[in-house]
Amino acid sequence: MDMNGNRGQEKNLHPGSPGRHISAFSRVRKAQIAPPAPDPALRRLKFRAFDIARTSTAGRTVRFPLWGRPVTAYGNANLSIYSGQACNAKCPFCVEDLRPASRGTSLACQKTVEGDDEVYFGALKEVLRALRPLNPSVSITGGEPSLDPRLPRTLRALEAHRMRKRTITTNGSGLLDVREGRPVIDWLTSTGIRHLNLSRAHPDPARNGRLMGLERNLTPDDLVRILRRASAGGTRARLSCVLLKGETDCLGGIIEYLAFAEAMGVDNVVFRQLMHPGPGAPANDPVLGFSESNAVKLDPVLEQMTVDPRFTFIKQVVGYYYYVEVWKYRSIDVVFEEADLGRIELTRRMMPGIIQELVFHPNARLTSTWQPWDGVLGPFLENSVSVSG
Repeated sequence: MDMNGNRGQEKNLHPGSPGRHISAFSRVRKAQIAPPAPDPALRRLKFRAFDIARTSTAGRTVRFPLWGRPVTAYGNANLSIYSGQACNAKCPFCVEDLRPASRGTSLACQKTVEGDDEVYFGALKEVLRALRPLNPSVSITGGEPSLDPRLPRTLRALEAHRMRKRTITTNGSGLLDVREGRPVIDWLTSTGIRHLNLSRAHPDPARNGRLMGLERNLTPDDLVRILRRASAGGTRARLSCVLLKGETDCLGGIIEYLAFAEAMGVDNVVFRQLMHPGPGAPANDPVLGFSESNAVKLDPVLEQMTVDPRFTFIKQVVGYYYYVEVWKYRSIDVVFEEADLGRIELTRRMMPGIIQELVFHPNARLTSTWQPWDGVLGPFLENSVSVSG
């Protein structure tokens, strides 16, 4: 191939009338080109294929000073704002519980909340200022952030610092609550949240409530109100569904869920295989036990979709502990995700000195892991500033 990706032997095949013959040849070639398809090697290796230079979305690292010392971070690193608000759901597959379990501890043992608003927001704003050279995407997660009294002020801080690609993940139960004079959903749209990830284990409200352990379950009318307000305000909503045996567990169930999403006016849905906890989780952990008994493997579903003409392949994304495929079904972007928490520690050992992601914990500390005690970066008292907002 030449520098533009053209095959040299295809040039000037018929010198007598090159334009006409090359054009005809190109039309034949185009007709023979197969539609895009997943790379089977990436599908097989998944996150094991992660390589910053070759397979990552950023393809680079960023070196910048963080509170007086140089650090190196993945160029597309995400900053998670981890809400201290306890979740009102009792999902037996809870990722918030699974993360500490993957490191041999428990949520109750490690989650602490900074109770002083001025200290908390002073630290948050110092973190946002310090990370400006990296310019990370930002995700608000929990816990349950839609119930967090601090959410409006957090949103204002992110907007003031012009953080890019702001996302929130929630079960939605507090989105119609009024905080500081307006519904929470309106706070999201007015402060520039680009993506609203709504956890929904099943289209049926009763089954969704049972699966997620939610007493305060969104009714269909509530869900429609939220989705319409999000759309009107420029925030794209996505429904997030875990694959569970006996529930959404096969291609037919996925298509039923997509029909529900389409009826709700949603054009983005993610289906997740229950997370692998990694080797550090205790054998008697209840979330691990549930996952082992109820997980639905993603690979057979993806193999079926590959030959199903109703689905069009878009792309694969390889992360340091997750693997994603994006497909199109009718007007809906359909995302499939598999993740392995054990890969987080393995990647840290394989790529020492590189920060893969950032988490601002409820204790007002920034770390490079989901554990508030591991990979602590700051800010410390000498870094923090108290700023009202």
